[in-house]
Amino acid sequence: MRLFKLLSPFKAGARSKPQQLRRLGLGFLLSYFLASFLPYLANVSENLASAGSNGPIIEAVIDGTINPATDDYLRTAMKEAEARGARLLVIRLNTPGGLLTSMQKMVETLLEAPVPTVVYVSPAGGGAISAGVFITLAANIAVMAPGTNIGAAHPVLGGGGEIKGDMGEKIENFTASLIKAIAEQRGRNVKWAELAVRESVAITDKEAVAEGVVDLVASDLPKLLAEIEGRTVTVKGKPVTLEGLSSAPIESVEMSLKQIVVNILADPNIAVLLGLGAMLGIGIELYHPGGIIPGVVGVICLVLSLVASQVLPIDYGGLALLLLSAVFFVVELFLPAFGIWGAAGVLCLVLGSLYVIDTDFVWAADGLTVDKWLIGTIAAVVGSLLAGVCYLTLRSQRRAVRTGAKGMLGQLATVKGDFTLRAGDSDSQEFEGKVEIMGELWRAVAIGLTEAPEKGARLRVKELRPKMTLLLVAE
Repeated sequence: MRLFKLLSPFKAGARSKPQQLRRLGLGFLLSYFLASFLPYLANVSENLASAGSNGPIIEAVIDGTINPATDDYLRTAMKEAEARGARLLVIRLNTPGGLLTSMQKMVETLLEAPVPTVVYVSPAGGGAISAGVFITLAANIAVMAPGTNIGAAHPVLGGGGEIKGDMGEKIENFTASLIKAIAEQRGRNVKWAELAVRESVAITDKEAVAEGVVDLVASDLPKLLAEIEGRTVTVKGKPVTLEGLSSAPIESVEMSLKQIVVNILADPNIAVLLGLGAMLGIGIELYHPGGIIPGVVGVICLVLSLVASQVLPIDYGGLALLLLSAVFFVVELFLPAFGIWGAAGVLCLVLGSLYVIDTDFVWAADGLTVDKWLIGTIAAVVGSLLAGVCYLTLRSQRRAVRTGAKGMLGQLATVKGDFTLRAGDSDSQEFEGKVEIMGELWRAVAIGLTEAPEKGARLRVKELRPKMTLLLVAE
């Protein structure tokens, strides 16, 4: 009625003409805005109504250790699925475990997911080990490919050893309570979940279905989608029925360049190699300034190793040993001590590599630490190079001097001019003249001769006399 009144014609005697014009103008403006925004609001309502029912299926692949890169990748895939109104988010998982902090964040992401989620343990021969068990159980639907396994979630050190003492008991109790809470929320086998942590049990795909650990076994993604068609899951506390999965388009979310780089740097072996490259490149540049390329490569490796230190849980004691090894190598270059500084550097390098990862934050079946074979190889190569340098240094010190005054002793000189008899005792005749030695002309005195040497004759240098005069004897 109010809109009708705004748009109604002027009423005689009701108001003045300017007031009626203002009311009419406001009515037209209101009509214009309603006509502009009603289609938009209808479109938004249509999109909201179709979200989750006509959207695509988003697929993400996690193949490797659990680290900050995979955590960020999962959150990226989750945001993409929410933005696209996806019917389902499928995470292909194959992992030996990884960092405790990253695993906890990924579990939180899955439990608070705004879209239905499926963790698909694949391919055949792969598994969800250690931290992967928590991630698998946290999804709405857990599926395994034939020939895969799940379990072995007992807390271990970065090198694969068991955590001893009160700390080990506290971490075990904490993770046991965490996995029980996840299993209870998702309606899975709580007893087995606790055993996976406390006794490190592991089972195959068929056993996992029989035990109620996962929902089903599927050989590929189309069969998986067909099997879960029509199931109802809980998303944000509300029931959601999975429909139209077989006909829905499947879209993959790839890791970004940043996530790929961080994922590579999350390997402790790569981090140690980058640190070694930084020491080598910068050391060469300091010893031979002006090379440029070794210095540039060394600085790049140093920056990347610092990035890796932000990704990995670093033990500062191990890091200090690695830095000390770099100092010892540089000292060996400038203050040679027959390999003593170098040997100390190799020892610090080995110990630092072993302890550089803070193992209290690692949750992996095979550990997440620097490979001992890599450490041994690096130590052997560096030790061999130092031994070779020491050998060459010692051999050069034993070699006869070939430069300066001492280097001329015993060398052969060629007579280049006429030698004349010097005045003196006839019993000790001395002839003086010019000779060539090492491409240079020298004044020389020849002794022990009965007559002056002819031009082109060869005489041996016995000593260097004052005033840059050579004392020569017969060859």
